[in-house]
Amino acid sequence: MGRQKWVMAIGAALAAVLWLMPAGRAQDGGKAKGIRIGLVRTFFRDTPAPTVDVRLQPLKTLIQSQAGITGELVIEGDAFELARKLKEDKIQVGLFHGFEFAWARQRNPGLKPLVVVVSLHRTLKAHLVVRKDSTATGCGDLKGKSVALPHGSREHCHLYLERRCTGGTDPRKFFGQLTTPASTEDALDDVVDRVVQAAVIDRGALDQFQIDKPERYGRLRVLARSEPFPASVIAYQDGSLDPGTLRRLHDGLIGAGKAARGRELLKVSRITSFEEVPADYDQLLKDIARAYPPRAEK
Repeated sequence: MGRQKWVMAIGAALAAVLWLMPAGRAQDGGKAKGIRIGLVRTFFRDTPAPTVDVRLQPLKTLIQSQAGITGELVIEGDAFELARKLKEDKIQVGLFHGFEFAWARQRNPGLKPLVVVVSLHRTLKAHLVVRKDSTATGCGDLKGKSVALPHGSREHCHLYLERRCTGGTDPRKFFGQLTTPASTEDALDDVVDRVVQAAVIDRGALDQFQIDKPERYGRLRVLARSEPFPASVIAYQDGSLDPGTLRRLHDGLIGAGKAARGRELLKVSRITSFEEVPADYDQLLKDIARAYPPRAEK
């Protein structure tokens, strides 16, 4: 998915959250209570701020006209800042990448997952893909070679590339060239056509390439794959929202596919569904935080 499409997807995903969310009721005469939604900056990697604002403008309209609340969307610097503001009740609901949620909970154990966001698969994986006839047997064999990381790649692919494919070395120093094709399809075509020697691709995108171009997919092989990353999550601070609001929000998201507008929003955002937090989600969070510790503060 290209960067512009990914920005639109995030906006649509959050629109789904807010459109399905019931209006909170204040005690002063039953007026709608404002709810602030926060998300980490990494959802908009390399996206100019004005572009983000334009893409999210329809969401702000949805908050007022469809959700019946006066809402505000806030983009935070990182997961730790978002977690801090949830704890301070400056933000009431947050959208995190799964691994960043794992990091944030280490500092703020009061963070609670409400629902997970599923896109085809309930866990995420990054794949390092080469041509079938490549002589590479591991990441080290790609040192000095050309590797593609598509524009708009999901954040776990960036993390996998930085931590596993290079052993912690800056990818732009480890590889001879790090290209950013416009799409995952372009990146995999580049591997097949020997423009680059490898590409880091999300599991779902690789599955789609197999469906769309089975013959070319047959010329590829997976050299290495990541540990399972937990799905993105919509979370809240324990005790910050009343149980009734949480229940209505939870039920509305889980039932998003039952309503025509909900189905359309899910389709546009390339989300399969909002789902119950899996029984093993907590363990996945612990495992991924152990495998990929938080980045050192600068």
